[in-house]
Parts: sequence; C-alpha cells; structure tokens
Amino acid sequence: MDFSNSKWVKRLRMGFLVLGLCWLFTVAFLIYIDLFAAAVILAGLFLVTMAIIAMMNFQYLRVTVQKDKLIVRYYSIFAVDRLFRLVEIPVSQLRNVEIRTYLLGLKWEMRFTVRVGKGLADYPWISLSAVPFRLRSKLITNLRGLILQ
Repeated sequence: MDFSNSKWVKRLRMGFLVLGLCWLFTVAFLIYIDLFAAAVILAGLFLVTMAIIAMMNFQYLRVTVQKDKLIVRYYSIFAVDRLFRLVEIPVSQLRNVEIRTYLLGLKWEMRFTVRVGKGLADYPWISLSAVPFRLRSKLITNLRGLILQ
C-alpha cells in the first residue's frame, strides 16, 4: 500500500494562494475607490477564512507499508513552523484506526492504537482534511484491513 495526497496538496496550496491574492487586490481596489465599508467587510471575511483554514489543519500525508511496517509521514501545509512527523508502526502491533469528524464532517482526524508491552498506546491525531473525500474512505478501509491480517 502506498498513499500520498501530494497532488491534491499542491492544487490546494495554489488555489488558496490565487484566491488570497485576488481577495487582497479586491480589498485594495475597494479602498482606492473609497468603499471602506465593503473593504472592511471583505477584510473581516478574509480573517474568518484564515481562522477556518487554521482549524481545518490541512496536512500532507503519505502512508506506506514496507516490510511489515506501517510508515506515516505528515506535516501541516499552512503552518509557519512546519514540523515534519514520522510514525513507524509494526503492522502486527496495530490494533485500531479511530476516526473522528468535526465542522459538519469537513474535518476528519485519524488516530492509531497499537499494542505495547504495558497495554495499548495511542498516537496523536492526524488530520485528513487535505485528503479528497473519495479517497478518505479507501484509505481508512485499507488501514483497517491491515488490522485483520
């Protein structure tokens, strides 16, 4: 199994960049023609949009299975500090793939539960917001299929 959302992440970043620049130029134009109320409203909407993007936590995600190990690489694509993270789990120790949803089903998060010496341990939540909807279910089904093997 080899899954990556890199193509979608590139399109998402480019789309947000173009949309942000268009928004900025529109606000600047509204200020130029003395429509300050409209400029303030658009600036406020821009801040609300940035807050929603921050809440969604769009992440690059790559999931591979190599030599009986599940390897998950991920990082936040709009964060300033962009911390790259790596999770390596022996497939034989994987016990559960938990999913939770937020924001009317737009934000999905995934967490792995593994068997360790003293019981069960949970990894941190990984956001699936930047994974297209049609691929989320396939990814989760494939990961849950690893538990049954």
